[in-house]
Amino acid sequence: MKSALFIFTAILSFFAMMPAGAQEAYPSRPIRLLMPFGAGGTVDIMTRPLAAKLHEQLKRPVIVDNRPSAGGVLAAELAANATPDGYTLFLASSSALFVAPAYYKKVNYDPIKDFAPISLIAQQPLLIVANTSLPFRDVKGLIAYAKERPGKLNYGTVGLGSTNHFTAELLSHAAGIKMVLVPYKSGAQGVAAAIGGEVELVFTQPNTGLPHVKAGRVNAIATTGVKRHPLYPDVGTLVEAGYEDLAITGYYTVVGPAKLPRPIVQRLNSEIRRAMESPGVGDVLRNQGTEPVTSTPEELATLMKQETARWQRAAKLTGIKEK
Repeated sequence: MKSALFIFTAILSFFAMMPAGAQEAYPSRPIRLLMPFGAGGTVDIMTRPLAAKLHEQLKRPVIVDNRPSAGGVLAAELAANATPDGYTLFLASSSALFVAPAYYKKVNYDPIKDFAPISLIAQQPLLIVANTSLPFRDVKGLIAYAKERPGKLNYGTVGLGSTNHFTAELLSHAAGIKMVLVPYKSGAQGVAAAIGGEVELVFTQPNTGLPHVKAGRVNAIATTGVKRHPLYPDVGTLVEAGYEDLAITGYYTVVGPAKLPRPIVQRLNSEIRRAMESPGVGDVLRNQGTEPVTSTPEELATLMKQETARWQRAAKLTGIKEK
């Protein structure tokens, strides 16, 4: 009898010491998806169908928590410091996950050590658009125009230290030209500035620039894709223009805090991949010039290492660093 009582007491003690999340099936409560951009923006718009689909599949709310900040650093830091229980996730852009640590003097997270890779969800090149009054329509014309007017060609991007900012400076370095940066708070503001003639060029995302290209308000000069984009096949690439190292893709991923339990990572990866295959999610992205694409956690881990190293090299090459 004493032996049985001892065993029963030991079992109770074991369960008492287990974390609450380990005693219940995951997920048992709402999941917070941190978003490094403001509500109503293009990335926010494409994320909400994913959150809604995951809600449907997991039977638990997936709440998009918008935490915009320079470089997406705030959302990244919140995610890195969150409890690794699967209830705080981070929809990480390339700018927040890879570029910000290369640009800012100090960020309180390491893109490799502080996050658990879950799945890639989308990728897209950048799009270079220009005011319609400019005489060029391609990269060759852009470079020639800039060389004739050193330091006089203005370009807009989303903030300092973004993928867009780095791409413009990498092109300047490779082509031997000098352009003047004019940072904006959003891609929409930058494109509006190009339409109005406040700046000549804007390095932006397709989902921001393409509607204005189709409407004839700006001209598409080039894309940074490895190959031409199916939504705008008449627009050439920087690679075609001879800048093979400037095949630049912006990635959107879902990651969690480091030490996220493997079963939770696998469950989330499976559910995200399933959600991305649904027309209600994938078609929203495609219509904005963004390619839905998923991965295994291991594939994403490899990509994260490659991209982190790439943007560290870009920072050294261009000399771009927070002052």
